[in-house]
Amino acid sequence: MKGILKRLTAITLTVCIGFAMSGCSEKYDEDDYIGKTSQEITSRFGEFDCVTAPPDENGIYRNCKCGYTIEESEQGFLGSSEEVLLFISFDENGVAQSCSEGNRPGG
Repeated sequence: MKGILKRLTAITLTVCIGFAMSGCSEKYDEDDYIGKTSQEITSRFGEFDCVTAPPDENGIYRNCKCGYTIEESEQGFLGSSEEVLLFISFDENGVAQSCSEGNRPGG
């Protein structure tokens, strides 16, 4: 009976560690954005959480950054953490050129 309990505990612990580690993987992959327009990106991933400029008359973001929240701000015992976003930089043609993590402007 003790052997079965030890095996069950080991299996449970392994499964829990596996779930915890899979939650640490990045939600967003840069390759999903680079070379695509904002319309292509939002149709796949939803509306941006933060934009630094309005879209043009065709709904395309140009010469600006748009971001998705990847880490919510939290109020803790020793202070608070800032919200972290994945920003996608669009060129004058409205095509994503780069991605970077950062904090919400003015926040």
